[in-house]
Amino acid sequence: MAGERSRATGFSLLELVVVLAVLAAIAALAVPVYRGYVGTARDGALLQRLLALQVFQEDLRLRTGSYGSGRYDAAAGIATLGDAIGWTPNPGDDAVYAVTANGGASWSATVRDASGQALCRVFPGNRPCPS
Repeated sequence: MAGERSRATGFSLLELVVVLAVLAAIAALAVPVYRGYVGTARDGALLQRLLALQVFQEDLRLRTGSYGSGRYDAAAGIATLGDAIGWTPNPGDDAVYAVTANGGASWSATVRDASGQALCRVFPGNRPCPS
């Protein structure tokens, strides 16, 4: 048919708005879940750092009968934890550590990573610190 005009193809404005609304709804659900996964992974990494400290603390307790206290903050130039329990973090570790002996029966430790996420535990027993 020689006289017919061809119809334009493409998406209407309404179709584009609907697609954008669906994508926004998916993103609204997915982003909090993703952030939860990231937070859980950071907590796991922080816990591994504290468990490395635990080995040195238990060794110190076996040798001396008590736990040690100290701090490690490379940015502030504080490294009393190495003198107290014989532990220093891996090179490049930018976390801040604070360890407190709670008498002879237990000790608590807090580690904060560069993102600001912190984890506090009481040992022995690896229990969360009281708030």
